[in-house]
Amino acid sequence: MNNETVLYLTAGEKALIIIAPPVLGGLLGWFVPSVAEWVITLPFIPFQGVLEWIASVESEWVSVLPVMIGVIVGIIFTYYVFTESLKITIRDEEVNLSVKNNRQNIKKRELSSVYMDGKYLVFLNKHGEELYRGRPESKKELVIEAFSQYEYPWEDRDPYEDHYQRWVRDHPDYSRHVNALLAAREKALKDLETKEAEVLRKDLADLGIVIRDKGKRQYVRMGTER
Repeated sequence: MNNETVLYLTAGEKALIIIAPPVLGGLLGWFVPSVAEWVITLPFIPFQGVLEWIASVESEWVSVLPVMIGVIVGIIFTYYVFTESLKITIRDEEVNLSVKNNRQNIKKRELSSVYMDGKYLVFLNKHGEELYRGRPESKKELVIEAFSQYEYPWEDRDPYEDHYQRWVRDHPDYSRHVNALLAAREKALKDLETKEAEVLRKDLADLGIVIRDKGKRQYVRMGTER
């Protein structure tokens, strides 16, 4: 018996992701000439010359080429969705988390808490430090059921919810290095650089700093033994 549970995209979701984007991209491409013909009637539209050329050329390629481009864009989008989707494999003694080419194994004995922070699944170690944070593809109810079935230390809320404090620049409770990373992350949040903000969150987690975002404001705490 294979004693594991996998939380990932369902078969129906996979089929929809594979089929829908290329089909929609192709359909949008097919209507490009008609859209161009309509757009050139609007005032103050840039690239009028290009649009007029697209609308006036009578050739199969005027429709076929945008369809091909739309399908290719749809395929690229499908690939992106699959690579960005988190796959969670739960076993009796460990949980495997896989997204893109990154894999992380967390032993059950290392954990003090597992909980949902909004749409994100969070794992804390025995010192209350964040081991992993990711967005599961399965519904919250299925996530709770799966981890409870394998007797992981599931919590209905963040057990350290009352320990966070609003971070301000040059906070006296944190080192110069930590304050510099938090300042860089605040700037990334304001500039909507989500990837950079996540990288900095992980860097701070390695230092024992746990972050909760409220809009573009950061609320932080340290692990219990830091």
